[in-house]
This record gives sequence, C-alpha cells and structure tokens, in this order.
Amino acid sequence: MYGLPNETRCPRAFFERPVDDVAADLLGIYVLVRGVHGVRRARIVETEAYGGADDPASHAYRGSTPRTAVMFGLAGYLYVYKSYGLHWCMNVVTGTVGDASAVLLRAAQLEDDAPLRLTAESSLLLRGPGNLTRGLGITGADSGIDCCDPRSPRIAFIRRDDAIPESVSRSKRVGLTKGVDRLSRYYLEGHRAVSGPRTR
Repeated sequence: MYGLPNETRCPRAFFERPVDDVAADLLGIYVLVRGVHGVRRARIVETEAYGGADDPASHAYRGSTPRTAVMFGLAGYLYVYKSYGLHWCMNVVTGTVGDASAVLLRAAQLEDDAPLRLTAESSLLLRGPGNLTRGLGITGADSGIDCCDPRSPRIAFIRRDDAIPESVSRSKRVGLTKGVDRLSRYYLEGHRAVSGPRTR
C-alpha cells in the first residue's frame, strides 16, 4: 500500500502519548488516504493540539456526546467534524482512553505525483483544515476509522526512515475565543503550506 520499503505505519503507541507531543511529532509524517482516485499522500506541516477536560477550546471539554464519543476512545482513531457547517476538519485521537484529546491537522502538502496529476504548485498546498480534507477526500464518513489497524487500508499515518529533520515552531492556536493562550499550534518553519501566522 505504501509504495516504498522505508515507510512504516505509525503504531498505536505513537498516538498514546500527551497530545502536544503527538502534535509536534506528526510534523513531517505522511497521511495516506485510499479512495476512488487511488492513494493520495500528503506530508503534514501544521497541527494543533486539543486537550479534554483541561482545554475549554476542545469539543470534549464538557464531556462525551454522540459526536465526540470517538475522542474518549482508543488513540489512533479519526475524529472528523464539520466546522461552522462549511468544511470538514480531520483530527486524530491521542492519549489514553478517557483523555479525549486529539490533534487537528491544519495543513499538508500533496506529493508531486498525487492522483489527478495536479500541476499548479498552489494546488499541492493543502493550506488550512478545510483545504486539507478536500484535497485528501476526507468527510464525516471517515470519523471513527482506526488508522493503526493494518486491516484498514483507507487511512494511515506513515513515517519515512529517511526523513530530513526540519525546524519546528510553536505558537498560540488560530481563530479561538477560548483557551487562546495555550501554545499548542506546531508548524514547520518557513513551509509554504502553513496556514496560520508564521510567528511564535
């Protein structure tokens, strides 16, 4: 499925850690999505961490609901929701069962050989959560998928053994009215696909 011998799926233990650690370590990781157009591969360049009961900006802050129940389960599952009724947002659950923490994927860059042969450079930059889900074909139907299960070919997070380390920056999260001072946004310094402010 992955195409290269030096690629490995991120195991559940990768996600069973504090949400900010996972958010920072997801930078440079590839997310692979298998759909009707084949496999789309994108490199993650910007994330945001959301806690549970300790984070008023989190959907899980007030407890479990039918929509957020997946956040209270095993790490490595997807939590996908629609923001303001406009676009889907892709999150991956972290921590231990009951923590209800998750990482929002804010931006990524499609591989040059992505399906549909996107030629314009701007089309390869999945800048912002809505553009990221549209570019990868992620919808609410994907919420609850286990990305760590090798029997589930739809979505996987992939590490490259030959990845080159890059500078990681940290800042406040974007567009919030609660939990505004939490430094839980992470991004690759200077990357063109980063969607929010490029300052610390």
